Amino acid sequence: MNRKSYSTFGALHPFLFMVMVYFISVALALFVCTTIYNSLHNTETMAGTDVPKAERLTALK
Repeated sequence: MNRKSYSTFGALHPFLFMVMVYFISVALALFVCTTIYNSLHNTETMAGTDVPKAERLTALK
């Protein structure tokens, strides 16, 4: 009777887990940093582009 062994996957399991954790943390860090950067550098609140709220609402119609 032939038994299939998955010992190579078992040996790589900690490495694959840490690679997965690394990529998830990099993706979350990129998302958080991009969100913070965009909230700090919002072009609508800068000095040269101040548009009253009523004009923005009428432009959306």
